[in-house]
Amino acid sequence: MRVVLWTIVAMSLACGGMSGPAQLSVGGTYDTTVALVPGGTCGTPTVANNPTVVGQNPGSTSLTLTHAGVTYAGTVDMGGNFAVPATAVNGTTQVSITGQFNMTGFTATVHVQQTGCAYDVNWVGNKRGSTNTYPEPGYG
Repeated sequence: MRVVLWTIVAMSLACGGMSGPAQLSVGGTYDTTVALVPGGTCGTPTVANNPTVVGQNPGSTSLTLTHAGVTYAGTVDMGGNFAVPATAVNGTTQVSITGQFNMTGFTATVHVQQTGCAYDVNWVGNKRGSTNTYPEPGYG
């Protein structure tokens, strides 16, 4: 019996432990730099850097992004591409977001549609703390 137990332990360690396949994990706080994209039709709206908090349970394809006090719900795929559908903000504004997570942050384009005009904002987020993780090849 002891030989079988030691064999199981040795095999587990040789295979890298029993942690299972890596899961998508992008949740955390990101220091986010924003920049207005030229060409909008709303004059020169004011944009400001703010932290972005990403809520995402490891392995889940649902996420939330909270930026400047507004929370947006969206989805993320196993490759780190994410999207937030048009979300009403302040009654007359719709905001949608598309982006891509990488190991240490994300990039995104935020589209803002207001009554009579629209503009885009680029976000670059640098994650505080641990890096993002992605499923191993062949997962998902």
